[in-house]
Amino acid sequence: GVMPQTREAIDHARAAKVPIIIALNKIDKANANPDHVKQQLAEIDVVIEEYGGDIVCVPVSARKGLGIDELLDYILLVAEVQDIRANPNRLATGVIIEARLEKNSGPTATVLVQQGTLKMGDNIVVGAVSGKVRAMFNDRGKRIQKAPPSTPVSIIGLPEVPQAGDHLESVVDERTAKQRAQQETEKRHDESAASTQVSLDTLYTQMQAGKVKEMELIIKY
Repeated sequence: GVMPQTREAIDHARAAKVPIIIALNKIDKANANPDHVKQQLAEIDVVIEEYGGDIVCVPVSARKGLGIDELLDYILLVAEVQDIRANPNRLATGVIIEARLEKNSGPTATVLVQQGTLKMGDNIVVGAVSGKVRAMFNDRGKRIQKAPPSTPVSIIGLPEVPQAGDHLESVVDERTAKQRAQQETEKRHDESAASTQVSLDTLYTQMQAGKVKEMELIIKY
């Protein structure tokens, strides 16, 4: 059914103003009740096409692979109808999904390419780290030479492990990459120094002056 994390995912999608597609999982279970879930979704204003809405809902089973092809087809259909496109003919940008230190290959980062095409030998900036793509592997561990938009790839070539969530950007040359990384390092250092100097008094003063930004959080316990 609709769990707290389901509501959270829907809230994130709405806040980002992106289309929603429902993958109704675990339909292979004996006690599966798709109609109950569809009704729960309607109660939080997620109205699927079957109920007169405009949100696609695809019954699937991740365990048995049921409905996966149909789900992929609907993702492509929604992207086509809403004209959701990325430009592959530009320098690549993306986001780090995870990063780790491998014993044999060193710092390894998994990146989701969002715009442009990431290529072997590209000079890149990842957060406060710069480097060059020395090796690149797809989701099946096969070495590849380039990764177009929406492609998740593992890359090797950074001097240290970046942080998950860091922004990746390809740049024209190594000098530019180092400059961008240095700028980000200085920015983070300044932000860290400023955060350690805040007291209740200074915080109140900054709030009065409108210098403190609000961040909406979901507290779980």
